[in-house]
Amino acid sequence: MASIQQVKSPLRGVNLGGWLVLEPWITPDLFKGIDARDEYDFCKQANQTVLRQFRDTFVQEDDFAWLAQQGIQAVRLPVGYWLFGDYPPFDATVGYVDKAFRWAAKYNLKILLDVHAVPGSQNGKVHSGRIGAVQWPHDQHLSQTMALLEQLADRYGDESALLGISLLNEPAPHISAAMLKAFYKQAYELIRKRCGKSVWVVFSDGFKPRKWRKQLPVRDYPGLYIDTHHYQIYTWYDKLLPAQLQLWRARHMLPSKLARIAKHHPLVVGEWSVALPAGRSVAGDKYALAQQQAFASSAAWFYWTYKTQYGGPWSFRHLVARNLIA
Repeated sequence: MASIQQVKSPLRGVNLGGWLVLEPWITPDLFKGIDARDEYDFCKQANQTVLRQFRDTFVQEDDFAWLAQQGIQAVRLPVGYWLFGDYPPFDATVGYVDKAFRWAAKYNLKILLDVHAVPGSQNGKVHSGRIGAVQWPHDQHLSQTMALLEQLADRYGDESALLGISLLNEPAPHISAAMLKAFYKQAYELIRKRCGKSVWVVFSDGFKPRKWRKQLPVRDYPGLYIDTHHYQIYTWYDKLLPAQLQLWRARHMLPSKLARIAKHHPLVVGEWSVALPAGRSVAGDKYALAQQQAFASSAAWFYWTYKTQYGGPWSFRHLVARNLIA
């Protein structure tokens, strides 16, 4: 029987959020002067030249060099289903993904390709490309998503910098586990046929890791990793806890929670942050260290996000400049 491979230490990573899948809160100035809530609206209203100038400058080769200098080993690269240019009004981004792979190879970084937005939207949130109804669980959209995964695997499967492919970011809680399981199984088989055995296939727990304990067992799906996202900012419980209990929670509750997940599947912490609810703040360096220590049972972790326009706790680059994360 196959067993879960134990990692000596997790890969250290960051997300390249807000670059190839726009989020107004990450780059608010890009959205000034237009009435756009998401990338779909932006592409309908804004000049494509403006968008391409932004993407040309927001992440460049120098950023990959800087990340390598900081000891970062991998980047999680969110992409939208429009990256090949076949879903107007969205603008193609495949050229930037190609550049990212060249830069990653040059600076010895790995890339986890993250399908962050899928046709029909998997959660109706801004990071799915279009705010609104969750229509992804329809046959047409599922077929389009599989076709996208096939294109990604065929184009990047032999890239030396490819760490893995993350199949779906944060599906909505009401999408059934059975439907997700069927999708994950089909997607896993597709990736395995087109990529080497060393390429990770990563599936989202949808913020419900317990539901996956007995699903997709590692003996049947070698190289399949579960992706969990850890934030202590959004729920009523997060907002209720005083600052010091937030730190205690990260130090004493998070390690056991993640270890339980890692008992059943190799674990990726695809997103985390030192951001806390308004009025709750602890020393950023202590909070960051507590979480990083808790991630010891994971195969990799990725900070959300690499940078934001105005810095702050969501910006890895901002935190490094202020010695609040290492």
